[in-house]
Amino acid sequence: MSEEMKQASLLRRGADNDGRTRLVGRGPLLSELARIFETTKAELKPQTVTVLGSAGIGKSRVVQAFVEQIRSVSPPRPRVYRASGREGALAFALIERLLKARFGLIEGARPEVLRDHVRNEIAGVVGEERANEFLHFLGGFLDLDLPESPLSEALERDARELRYISRAVLRRFLEIDAESGPLVLIFENLHVADAHSLEIVEYLAKSLKKAPVLLLCAARPELLARKPEWEQLPGYHRVEVLPLSEDESASLMLHALEPLGDVPNEFLDAAVEVAGGSPYLLEQMVKAFFSAGAITLEEDGSWTAHLEKLEEARLPLTIEEAIAARVSALSAFESEVLERASAMGGVFWLGALISIERIDAKAPSLWGGHESLEQHYRDMLQSLAERDYVLEMPDSTVPGETEYTFKHNLEREALYRLMDSDKVKRRHAVVARWLELKIPDRREEQLELLAQHYEQGGATALAARRYIEAGDRARDRFANRRAIAYYRKGLAILEEGDVKHRVSALHHLGDVLQIEGDLEEAREVFEELLTVAFRLDHKAKGGVAHNRIGRLLRAIGHLDDAMRHLGTGLALFTAAADDRGVASSLDDIGKVHWMRGDYESSERFIKKALAIRLELGHERSIALSYNNLGLVYQDSGRFQEAQGAFQEALTLRQKVGDLSGIAQTMNNLGTIHQDDGDHERAVIRYEEALKLAKQVGDRMRMAVILTNLGESRYRLKQPTQAIETLKGAEEISATLGDRILEGEILRGLAKAHMLIHDFGLAREYVERSIALFEEARGKPYVGVALRTLGEISAAAGWGGEEYEAAKNAFLRSITLFEELGNDIELASSLEAYAGFLEKNTDGDPSAAHEAMQLRGRADGVRSRLRQSESESGLTLLDPLADTDA
Repeated sequence: MSEEMKQASLLRRGADNDGRTRLVGRGPLLSELARIFETTKAELKPQTVTVLGSAGIGKSRVVQAFVEQIRSVSPPRPRVYRASGREGALAFALIERLLKARFGLIEGARPEVLRDHVRNEIAGVVGEERANEFLHFLGGFLDLDLPESPLSEALERDARELRYISRAVLRRFLEIDAESGPLVLIFENLHVADAHSLEIVEYLAKSLKKAPVLLLCAARPELLARKPEWEQLPGYHRVEVLPLSEDESASLMLHALEPLGDVPNEFLDAAVEVAGGSPYLLEQMVKAFFSAGAITLEEDGSWTAHLEKLEEARLPLTIEEAIAARVSALSAFESEVLERASAMGGVFWLGALISIERIDAKAPSLWGGHESLEQHYRDMLQSLAERDYVLEMPDSTVPGETEYTFKHNLEREALYRLMDSDKVKRRHAVVARWLELKIPDRREEQLELLAQHYEQGGATALAARRYIEAGDRARDRFANRRAIAYYRKGLAILEEGDVKHRVSALHHLGDVLQIEGDLEEAREVFEELLTVAFRLDHKAKGGVAHNRIGRLLRAIGHLDDAMRHLGTGLALFTAAADDRGVASSLDDIGKVHWMRGDYESSERFIKKALAIRLELGHERSIALSYNNLGLVYQDSGRFQEAQGAFQEALTLRQKVGDLSGIAQTMNNLGTIHQDDGDHERAVIRYEEALKLAKQVGDRMRMAVILTNLGESRYRLKQPTQAIETLKGAEEISATLGDRILEGEILRGLAKAHMLIHDFGLAREYVERSIALFEEARGKPYVGVALRTLGEISAAAGWGGEEYEAAKNAFLRSITLFEELGNDIELASSLEAYAGFLEKNTDGDPSAAHEAMQLRGRADGVRSRLRQSESESGLTLLDPLADTDA
């Protein structure tokens, strides 16, 4: 063992048994943390604690001491998981690290092994039946290679709500997980965490329900400047780590210098004065004494103080100077090696260090001696680990390689700054090429790492492509915010002449921006795509751009402008002989007509799209077109034709084994029976669909089906069963974030409670549903809920202001359906209003006459529809369907 290593070993004499500096002066803080934790356990009340303090003041040491303290108590012992914020990290990086800790993920394992491991962990918490659903949403925070999910179609349509759904699922998972014992979730360096992770931590603090979960955050005061409202969180506590007092600092130094025996006061005074109460600087002071020769290590292992050298010692005045002193204590070769390592980032690999050393080397005639060079590096890194510069990791993100991390990131940054720009560029380039060969099958985070090294190595063209490739991976698994970040980074440095990758990245970036609800930014991206396509006379990509802009305009209700862009897209696809694009345009135009209530035109365009898809032979797309056509038929009151279209979709989906699609179409067939008043057959279809939805773990569709099943139970005069079924739907929907679905469930509960004459609760439910529908801008649903409100008032027999309010609800419902051109629901609202007036005429001939006129209008509408009276209300037909292009 070298003299320096002996010295480092002896320095630990002044530390606790685990080699860390003794904890002094923090007893009250630990007592306060323990009190808060006991409250969390005893009252099942989530708490949020922020351990606040400046750099080097000992926040992490306090947190670790607290963890050791609570783990030493009698059961139930808490499970502790931690993650640390990092500057420049991508969206949700902190949450990703927390979940990796919770699930015990081992880097370098095969993707399928990781996926199965996470699923098993989830199943152990929520049960097998719900494991797939939780895996899909929690997997969105992790870089897991998930197979195509039955929820994929839903996420494509509802990914605007994905962030809200995913965080709600995370919250629920933690609540269930905490039922088996208290959880302590530690978030260190929260002041530098990415904004999306910080938002989720804040959400958890606000929304966690009755569960023993302690959110323990360690941060610098910058957090409060970044989030001024942070200390307004419910169940919030601030535990501030202040500088040690002079007496406390002296006590700590006495312990650290214990091997001296009788410690001279001059040493204590010098250390206490310079350190300013910082435990980190006090620790560095001991090393500074040795470096200056003020303390020496004797042959027998004892320490000797040399007061005459104390004045000559250059003591660090700041943390930065302490770091500089640590770096200067390295030998020339050690400094060179750690500089090379610093080019890789916070972690580095032995193999990459060897590659950097050989940056300009010529291969020998016979390759030999590699093992001795590798061992030389291992020995040196072991020495550096014993002196607290680096730490060898138990697992590696690069399969088959030994991975190390810097013990102090500030030291890594100081070493990195020692390199000139040419060295920095060359070393990053070597690391990038090394990683290319070492990681052939790359996940997002590995592609990002490659891109960063290429970019800093000057190979911007390769960096741009790797960022875009990472965006594609993220997009495939619906990690849309990550995809957006990757695409933007790639496009920012992509060479002007790389048109192929630019067009692809713009196309995909616009799509994920639209899914996320960033419509203005999405439109800017599609307009840029249109410019590129126009300049290069690429009609098919021009058609894509116009179609996407048309969809954006349709989504915000600018239907005339949407039609102009969709029509232009159709013309461009036609000119380019792009049949799939033509079919997509026709379907999009059909949807605009549908929104306008022009079902005849909608049918014509969707049929044209279907004909093309039949020629192309893509069975999933064909099934989707049949399904969409069935919706048009159903809204037009042509129930037999709707049933035929749904049956075609069902046959195709059964053929390709699309279980989720089968459940969807069976649900739609159930709504046909429901609209036709055959609720017994509707129940059979819904129960078949529900069984399939449970089989694939598709809880979103389960909630839709249960809502419709509850409606049929209500219509069969089974209010108790209806309420039980709808309550089941409500429990599921609470984790999904779908306002339309939740509103329909509440409306169903309102009708069921009306049937058992609980009119007050019925009105409360329906008013909540109206608020949700208005928030989601679902006009047809608002119309039906207003009608239900009127029906509740009619059944209750309320008079006075309530009577006028009921009339107003019916009239608003009628007006909405007239505007929408939805004759089925218009007829139902006319009849409901007529029934209300007839019940409340009180001999008023004008009210009786108005009721008669309303029934005449309703009969005329139903005559045109050539169907029997519809009793249904607005069923949840196919909220997840859309075009596939």
